[in-house]
Amino acid sequence: MKKKLSMLLAGTMALSILLTSCGSPSQGSAQSSGSGSGAQAVEDRTLTIGLAADPQTMDPQALLSTATTCVVANMYSKLLRRDDDMNIVKDLVTEYSIVDDTTWTFTIRDDVVFHNGDPLTSADVKYSIERAAKDETLMEYPHWKNIESVEIIDDYHFNIKTWEPYPALEALLSKSGGDILPKNYIEEVGMDGFLKAPVGSGAYRFVSYTKDQEVVMEPNPDYYGELNDDWDQVVFRVIPEASTRVGELLAGGVDIINNVSPNEWERINSNDGTSVLMGESTRVYMLGMKCSEGNKTADVRVRQAIDYAIDDSLIAEAVLDGAGVPTLTRVANGVVGQDADLYGKYNFDVEKANKLLDEAGYPRGEDGIRFTLGLEGPNGRYTMDSDVCQAVASMLMENVGIQVDLQLYDSTTYVNILSPREFKDAAMYCFGDNFFDGIYAIACYTPDFSMGETDYNNPRMNELYSSAMANMNLEERVAQIEEAQQIAAEEVPYSNLVNLKSAYGVRDGINFVGRLDEVFNLNTITRAE
Repeated sequence: MKKKLSMLLAGTMALSILLTSCGSPSQGSAQSSGSGSGAQAVEDRTLTIGLAADPQTMDPQALLSTATTCVVANMYSKLLRRDDDMNIVKDLVTEYSIVDDTTWTFTIRDDVVFHNGDPLTSADVKYSIERAAKDETLMEYPHWKNIESVEIIDDYHFNIKTWEPYPALEALLSKSGGDILPKNYIEEVGMDGFLKAPVGSGAYRFVSYTKDQEVVMEPNPDYYGELNDDWDQVVFRVIPEASTRVGELLAGGVDIINNVSPNEWERINSNDGTSVLMGESTRVYMLGMKCSEGNKTADVRVRQAIDYAIDDSLIAEAVLDGAGVPTLTRVANGVVGQDADLYGKYNFDVEKANKLLDEAGYPRGEDGIRFTLGLEGPNGRYTMDSDVCQAVASMLMENVGIQVDLQLYDSTTYVNILSPREFKDAAMYCFGDNFFDGIYAIACYTPDFSMGETDYNNPRMNELYSSAMANMNLEERVAQIEEAQQIAAEEVPYSNLVNLKSAYGVRDGINFVGRLDEVFNLNTITRAE
């Protein structure tokens, strides 16, 4: 019963892009060698990266966003980290082992100093990890609260105690929030003072931050690891508007941009000296719906109907021009515990959707409308985000008579609305997973994360989450995460739509490889020989 695109999206001006012919980007790893005949020489030693969203904070534990992580991941060190292939490798740690089910012991380097010259010791590790684990106001807290304490042995040896067995500890320590902060410096200047002049121990140190404009960094000459010396300065420029980002790339104002929309691919590829380069991501477009009483979407049949009314394949192919894979799970490729039976699949059945709405007691009115659904979404934060929202709104109205009151917000306003976890009826998300463990994805189906957002609460889901958090048997744990995904696909607190591919614009003369976590690792971005 799939309708033709021209009929389905008729009258939706924002979707005129669907009729536009786009150039094809380069496939495979995102890498530019600068070998093209029109390649511009990199004449200065400043690397400029155009970000779609403002980092908003220099606190790595306070805000879950890729823009924040792109900056702070280069400024701070972690005990463990992900390399460009997403393998967990040692960073500050020299050795570690499991003492018992709830105790891990660690040794860290003795030659690490913060950017202000203070040595990094076990006291800084204890302060940082316990802050994430105990401060309920922090966005990272729900992921870290299973850590009971950090027990200092001496300056460079300590134990991490967990409340219960925690098989994902290595993944946790290597994700955002695991960044080690300078205890003494923060106690000296206060957290407000620290955020104005942050100090880390990473490969790059903070120079300045102008909100909604730019972050400036420079190499850390005291870095303990191998330092890329190609750049004297790195600038992250905040350029929310997609076409403006492209314009800056073409004009030479930036060297790399992220979140390149399909309608801009031809513009970049036809320009002498720039290319569109594709990478994979764990980012999934998800339509979150209120499950609490008093909301029309509290009825599971309504949520299922909305899911059946949305053609995920059409969004992937027409709106995103193939830069996405339909999915019924938030657990993307490369993430532990993915249910392969749900990935690459989608529900689209208009007849079934209408039947479910009739059964739920929402018949069509004389005007063909069943009810109005408030939908809040981003405009310019993610690839083609407003167009995805417009497509969903059009499909719901055309296919099942749900009128959508769509409110689109710029990146900063969108975060300010969603960070308190408060929205009206529904909200569009496009979340990534830098944990690379399915426990991170299914966490959003539990009360710690869902309250105020979807308000979803299922006792079996909560049980599976708690069990998988503590199960040291990998096979059993994966089975639990898979069952959780099956429940979520059936009860639809979120309608998972498309696993988004990442698209970058890169100037010739820059060697760059896109990471699965979408983080810019400045130490591996180099000038072409």
